[in-house]
Amino acid sequence: MMGLHSKACMPLLVAFSCNVPACAGCRIMETNRDRLIAIVLSTLVPCSARTVVILGLVGAFVGVQWAVALYIFDFLLIFLIGRLLNKILPGTSVGIIMEMPSYRTRSAKVVMKQAWIRFKPFLLTAILLVILGSVIVEAMRLTNVFPMISNALSPVTVAWLGLPAFTDFLFIFGILRKEAALILLSIVAGTSDISSVMSPLQMVVFALVIIIYVPCIATIAAIVKETGWKHALEITVFEIVLAITT
Repeated sequence: MMGLHSKACMPLLVAFSCNVPACAGCRIMETNRDRLIAIVLSTLVPCSARTVVILGLVGAFVGVQWAVALYIFDFLLIFLIGRLLNKILPGTSVGIIMEMPSYRTRSAKVVMKQAWIRFKPFLLTAILLVILGSVIVEAMRLTNVFPMISNALSPVTVAWLGLPAFTDFLFIFGILRKEAALILLSIVAGTSDISSVMSPLQMVVFALVIIIYVPCIATIAAIVKETGWKHALEITVFEIVLAITT
């Protein structure tokens, strides 16, 4: 119904752990159209870092039922966006015919070697980007750039989304690691009781924006590698707009 065949199931399932290998796994799709749709949908799947925010904030302070509701809403959003992309992108899915090989006992040595070959580029890219991004964010903090950014973003975060002003900083740092937004929330708010500084509605809105808005910096790098800068920029802008308007 979303214009993809069953090969797309694997990247979408992997995305629950991390969106970076999920985007890289979309290269198994035969056409650029299928690959692009699969990558967009993979970036919207709540990864383990987003799960920390959903359960650690909404599940802990608002209620588990609201955390489950966020998951359901996100899954419906993924389905609707998949349907939309299937209609607006030219072409159709080529379908899938796979030869089923004979089953044999795998060598543990071969499996570990192949796994390391595939994991090594992701490991090096992700670590370098997170370190570089952390240095940039810390430099922005030391040079007092954050207050200027906060003032620039307040019409969106405060006036439009109805969130506290200090969430500007959290959204910026969340580009590095989504779970960092929750870790820093209690530090910025000055208390571990988040319910004393944010209403239940604000916590739900905050978590929803974290789920949808721009992927982490490592995921953006993976999208660039698989599709190029143009599509990576388009996906990033699209998800920012989607998070704000949703």
